[in-house]
Amino acid sequence: MTLFTIFSILHLLLTPPVPLLVRANDKLIRTECHNAEVPTTCMQCVESDRRAAAANRVGIATILVTCLENQAKTLAANMSELASSSKDPAMKIVFKECCQGYSSAEKGLSSATSCLKNGKYDDAERFVNEALEYELRCHSKIESYRAGISEYIVHEMKIYEQLSEAANRIVERL
Repeated sequence: MTLFTIFSILHLLLTPPVPLLVRANDKLIRTECHNAEVPTTCMQCVESDRRAAAANRVGIATILVTCLENQAKTLAANMSELASSSKDPAMKIVFKECCQGYSSAEKGLSSATSCLKNGKYDDAERFVNEALEYELRCHSKIESYRAGISEYIVHEMKIYEQLSEAANRIVERL
């Protein structure tokens, strides 16, 4: 038996099979997302991230916060566009305020990610809650202007709210 053959056999014996790791992690993702009360949105977010394969509970929370941060960035841009294209001065003000709220949420969510990495879960939860509050304030302000907002943006706001809820549920359990 050659030295290469011996090392190959040892490598096969000592290396755990990858599909078992992925299946175990898939179970953790399903469990965490099911507990988050919006399993479909949660799983779509987590499974779209390359870090999901090796994620533990903190990793899943971090991925959700990242999705939420990206969603805040998208909505800030959408609200900015609505503000700049609006002819109604009152609508323009509301959309600008929403843009500022989503931008503030984006910054807070970046801080939440740092908190998660440093084990400061209560602080991370506070930042995630603040991000949801920005969305809820915006949602209540634009309700009377809904006719001037595309269904796409309304849908994106709903996804933001669901991601906020999912992130909050998982972070609060850490």
